Amino acid sequence: MKVRSGFTVVLVLFVLASLAYLAVSNSLQKTEIQAAQEPAATQVSVGPLLEPPLQDGTPEAERVVVAYYFHGTSRCSTCLRIEQYAREALEAGFPEEIESGTLEWYPVNVEEPQNEHFVDDYELTMRSLVLVEMEGGEQTRWKNLQRVWELVADREAFMAYVQQETGSYLGGS
Repeated sequence: MKVRSGFTVVLVLFVLASLAYLAVSNSLQKTEIQAAQEPAATQVSVGPLLEPPLQDGTPEAERVVVAYYFHGTSRCSTCLRIEQYAREALEAGFPEEIESGTLEWYPVNVEEPQNEHFVDDYELTMRSLVLVEMEGGEQTRWKNLQRVWELVADREAFMAYVQQETGSYLGGS
């Protein structure tokens, strides 16, 4: 009798484990399918709006605001969307400032050796959008726009937040 009940327990555990495996496998497949079916709008170009980088090309007396999007080598759809929305917010809200060079945009991979210092410089704990004010070639202040993660599901709120914060930096307040 004990052998039979032991066999039943093992069989039940095997069935439960199989069901759990199938559920996890289905969930992962659905996530992969959804990621593959995301609109092309989440695919963003990673090149800067302006070149060369600020440190090499900004006139000494000029006041410039730099928007950095710090990311890693592996990028999820949310990370790509944050970059896309941030870039769109800047392009839509500040076309004259971008054209004049008062506002610059740089997506930066912090996993590349030459960019690792940014993690310490801006106290980065995750992928981040950071505004940096430069005056006379020197950094005067910076701000990590941490709410981008909270607002990424609401494009309009995200755009408004980035434009408001950037406007404050451009206005000097």
